[in-house]
Parts: sequence; structure tokens; C-alpha cells
Amino acid sequence: MAVDRNGADSADDEPPIEVKVTDSRSASSDEDEPVPPPEADGAADVPTDELEDLKAQVAQLDARRQDLLNRLTRAQADFANYRRRTTDEAQEVAKFANQALAFELLSVLDALERAFAAIPSELRLLTWIDGVALIQAQLSRVLETAGVTPIECRAGDSIDVEIHEVVMTEDSEATAVVAELQRGYRMHGRVIRPALVKAGPKPEAKEPPAEDGGAAEASQDEASGAV
Repeated sequence: MAVDRNGADSADDEPPIEVKVTDSRSASSDEDEPVPPPEADGAADVPTDELEDLKAQVAQLDARRQDLLNRLTRAQADFANYRRRTTDEAQEVAKFANQALAFELLSVLDALERAFAAIPSELRLLTWIDGVALIQAQLSRVLETAGVTPIECRAGDSIDVEIHEVVMTEDSEATAVVAELQRGYRMHGRVIRPALVKAGPKPEAKEPPAEDGGAAEASQDEASGAV
């Protein structure tokens, strides 16, 4: 078998191929190194004017927050006062809801009192008189249960325009009650009908008599006689 010597010699004469090996780890490490930040200088700082504006905005927001808080507090107080006022008004309306009816019943009570005052003394022992008297007492209790009470009015009391209505006078100086012509009434402390009275001068207070006056004179006479 013939061997091509020329071909073998030509292959030996070719120069060797150089293989260049690159270290990828070293290259990647060089690329991943962090870039140092630029040095901070005075231009990066917040300007003084902008800082003052921020402080002014903060102060404005704080004042607005305080104003809203004050408004909320006042609104809560107003609502509490409104709720208390409406509750009191509702109770007042319920308390005096029967005032008109009580006023009409007082007319019936007045008629009964005038009728009893006109009964002759010889008829007061009749049985039916006692029955009417019980009806009058029952009506008075019903009115008292509803909060209706009579106004105390006595001769000699000073005239009070809140509870007295003067319909007659005895003298130009009418400052005291002389007589009660019609009884007045209150309902839960409120005057629903003043007392009709006759007014006149206030009676003078009587001076109490001197006590032991005679004994004092006798002792004085005895003392003078002993001298």
C-alpha cells in the first residue's frame, strides 16, 4: 500500500493553532463592580426657600386641622343641646297635654262649690247632699292626680300679679287681698288660672299689749315709798 509522503510532509509543515483562553470570571467581576456615587456637593441640598414653603404648608395644614376639630366639637355640643332641648320640650308637652281639659273641669268644680255655698243649713243633712259632696271630692282628687292644685290665698296677703287678678278694690291704695272671689289653680307649678280677689289697703299690724306694765309701775311706787 502506497503512502502519500508528500501529503504527510505538508501537514507537518503547517504552523500550530494558538488557543486563547479568557477567564470569564475575572471579566464579569470587573463589570459587576458598583460605580461609586458622585460626591455630594452643596447643589444637592434642599433650598432654603423651599424648606420655608414646606414649613408654611405644614403650619397651614395644622391650623386647618385644629379648625376642623373645633368645628366638630361645637357641632357635637350643639347636637347634645338640641337633643336635650327637644327631650325637655316633649316632656313639657306631655305634662301639660291635659291643661285645656283641666281648665274646663275647674269650671264644673266652681259650680259645685257655689251650689254648696247656696244650700240652706236645714238641707245640709239630706242624704243626696252627701252624695254630691262625694262627687265633688272625687273630682278634686282627679284634678290633683293630673297635677292641678289650688293656690293659697288669704286675706291680708300682698297682691302678686302672677297669682292674683284684682277685679274689685276698696280703696285707691289696693295693695293687699281683702277677699277671694274665685279660687286660683296651678298645674305642675304653672299658674293656669289666677285667683280673682278683692283688693284694698294692707291692714296695719297690731302692736302687742305691753306686758307687766302695771307690775312695773307698782314696783316703782313701792320703791319711791320706801325712800
